[in-house]
This record gives sequence, C-alpha cells and structure tokens, in this order.
Amino acid sequence: MAQLNLVIPGLCGPLPEIDNLNSESVKSLLSWLAKADRQTISQKSFYDVLAVLFTVDEEKPFPAAALSLLGRGQYTEGSYWFYIDPVYLQADMDHAILRDTHGLDLTQHESEALIEELNTHFNEDGIHFFMHDKDSWFLNIVDHGNVSTTPVNEVISRNVYAFMPQGEDALFWKKVMNEVQMLLHHSAVNEKRISNNKLPVNGAWLWGGGKLPVKASQHKMDIYGRHSLIKGLAALNELDYCPISDFGNFSGRISRQSASLLVLDDLFNITSYGDVTVWQSTFNELYTNWLEPILSWAMKNKISINLYPCNGVCYQISGKNKFRFFCDKRIEKYIDTYE
Repeated sequence: MAQLNLVIPGLCGPLPEIDNLNSESVKSLLSWLAKADRQTISQKSFYDVLAVLFTVDEEKPFPAAALSLLGRGQYTEGSYWFYIDPVYLQADMDHAILRDTHGLDLTQHESEALIEELNTHFNEDGIHFFMHDKDSWFLNIVDHGNVSTTPVNEVISRNVYAFMPQGEDALFWKKVMNEVQMLLHHSAVNEKRISNNKLPVNGAWLWGGGKLPVKASQHKMDIYGRHSLIKGLAALNELDYCPISDFGNFSGRISRQSASLLVLDDLFNITSYGDVTVWQSTFNELYTNWLEPILSWAMKNKISINLYPCNGVCYQISGKNKFRFFCDKRIEKYIDTYE
C-alpha cells in the first residue's frame, strides 16, 4: 500500500480555549482522528518531525536557516547561517514579551534600512545580515556555531528570557542580540515609526542556526509543499520536489507507487497568536480545500496516511479503520489547550 506522510503543524493546537470550536469541519476532523490508530512519538514540534522524516541528526540543532536558503538557491558554504528575525520586545517589570512582525506592518524600505544599519555596525565583527523579505532576516558568520536556540514561533507572546541561546557560544550571541537591540533603539527608522504611532522594531530573535546536515541515506520519497525549508530538504537529499497550489494540482502529480510527503503549514504560526477565531477560520478553509479531499481520495485509492500535527502524536489513517464507529470524539482528546 502506498503511503502519504501528511505534516500539518498547528492542526491540533495548542489553543487558549476550545469550547467554541463547533464548526462542521472540526466535527469531521474529530471523526477521522477518533477512528485512526494513534501512536505516541517523542517529536513535539514541526522541526523535530522533519528531522525524523529526513533523518537529520536530532542531537544537533535543526539548521532551519541553512535549509531554507538552500531551498531559495541562496545558500553558500563555509559559514553558519541563522535566522535573525525582526521583533518587538514589550518590556514589563522584570521580563520582556516577544511579538513577531505579525501586526507590526514593517515595510520593505524600513527593513532594508535596518539591515543596512546592522551591516555597517557589525561589519568588522565578521557578521553579515541578509534580508530575504521584509519580515525574514538572515545572518551568517564563519564561527560561533556551537549554540542551541528556540524557533521564533515558540517564543511569540512569551517571556524571552526563558528562551535565550544555550551552549558553548551562548554568551557571544547574547551579547550580539543585546547590541542589536541597542542599535535598533537609536535607529531613525524606529524614531519615525514611533512618531507615526507604530510599534518599533526594537529587537531581533536568533534561531535556526547551523550548516547543512549530511545527506540522509533513505528510501525514495516524493516531496510536496510550499515552504522553502521543505524544498531545501528535498534538494539536500536529491528527492523530487513539487510546489503545490491546490488539491487538484497535488492529486494529479502524486505517485501511488511510492512514499510521499505533503506539508501544509497554514496553521503553523496561528496557534502562537492565541486567537481561536482566526484559527477556526483558517482551519475551516484548510479542511475544505485540502484535508477532507485528501482523506477521501486516499481512502478511495487505498493509500495509508501518517498524519503529523506536530504535537507528539502520529495518527495512522487507512481503510482498515474507517468502520470504527464507537470511538471517543470529545474535542479535548485531540485538540490541546494551553494557559
């Protein structure tokens, strides 16, 4: 039987509350999950799941920046690459709460000006900043790569001091982040933003650092998705990659003779913002346009699915369990909440 690995981070939360999630799409999802075989796994994040599927060394930090740049055709050898995303740090007593660029309305011109200021300041330190787009910045350096960081989506709306870099080079990077923060504080770009009643970009979050991992020795797997990181993983491992725009585009291309991977990241960051209404609206659209057609199509074509919501569970869905009618469909059993 052909197999589809379906990775949908955020599909099962966590959300601040779930009592009002009562759409027909949510009820249908619960019905599918209730009938599936449920396997507990140790991987509880998007990057951990990808590390296992692509046999990336889980003992080392996941090099998200390098892989994303490879997928964009912009990776260069000989240095470490990091994300250094622009953020707003809200000071509150003895801690600071992070907000990413969602809602900051950062412009391309502002982002370019801030990058130029950073490169001028850090040029003699061998640190180079690079902007892919206004909300996504990168940094490269030839050394100081022995550090463990936390992805920015896991820090949104949380106290940054609990997630600072760890490891041999942690002190170096903490100093760099502090220096970046001081530089941005005095930037003319932020002075103008404040005068226009906009929040300043007063910090940058370092994460996803490293060099490319070694190519994995694994069976052939066709890769489908829209994220440059997925494209980079496919390129590293010399696997066929196909960008997808809709279900028809996907179902017309997928091989029914070999394993495939499809990543749908529509809900990835939404859980971090804590807005259940936005999550449900996005989920309803995702379910209607993607998930329900995929599940029905897979059952019709005898394709088994390993569904990874990136929450420490793998749901194994196949034709053999579609007749399980007496299953627990309580929402709290499948969609997690947080305080």
